[in-house]
Amino acid sequence: MDTAKTIAKLLVEKRMAGSVDVLPIRSYHRVNGDVAETPGATIIVKTIERHIQGIEEVIAENYHEEVPCVATIALHRLNREFKDWLINSTS
Repeated sequence: MDTAKTIAKLLVEKRMAGSVDVLPIRSYHRVNGDVAETPGATIIVKTIERHIQGIEEVIAENYHEEVPCVATIALHRLNREFKDWLINSTS
């Protein structure tokens, strides 16, 4: 959770994200053949296309555990007011 908060703050400070949501999660995955449960965090980064590579670099520099999952979701529609705010926030 601390790492997620650090990354979220960096992305907003660097104007790579308009806002970042940090969500606490429980993750289930395999470790040595067994299913393990670990606490963690998921961040939802609200940004524009041109910042995605830079965001991946910030995550890589600050995430020191296993391999992070970095995925993008293509939007089919975004309300104009938020889009304008997001562009202005990340410029």
